[in-house]
Amino acid sequence: MFISTYETALDAKGRVSVPASFRAALGGGSRLFVWPAMDGSGCLEGGGDELMAVYRQTLARMAPTDPHRRAFMHAIFTKSADLKMDDTGRITLPAHLLEAAGIEKKLVFAGAFDRFHIWEPSRFHAFDEKMAQAALENQSALDEPFQKAMAAGNLPSVGSAGTGGV
Repeated sequence: MFISTYETALDAKGRVSVPASFRAALGGGSRLFVWPAMDGSGCLEGGGDELMAVYRQTLARMAPTDPHRRAFMHAIFTKSADLKMDDTGRITLPAHLLEAAGIEKKLVFAGAFDRFHIWEPSRFHAFDEKMAQAALENQSALDEPFQKAMAAGNLPSVGSAGTGGV
């Protein structure tokens, strides 16, 4: 999983170090994919081979002539960069991606479960405030999925987390 938030900057050669926990979430792979997020937020979205496999499987289930499939394929595969980390975990983001995200020097890596986002810091802070408010206003959205997971027995018990509890 990609978790947490890291603020960093491009070095003099335009490279950036991928956070160590994100490198670990890639399962030891040195390849990652990055593209402009499709939600219009102005950030970059990225992940490794695992995320791309999910997109491949999802899109393969859609009819080849489906206009939605074509739009998603274009947004992800046509606009993405296939990046390889160097031995120290650095990548070089292409100029067109930096421009799409409004990144000049500083940037924020933000974990997003099965993917991560790369933000220009002021855009990230505005998005962060918006999401905090949305989470506060929509607490009940978790109720039904939680109850379904409980009923299906898909939630770990408190004791299974190594706490020695019940």
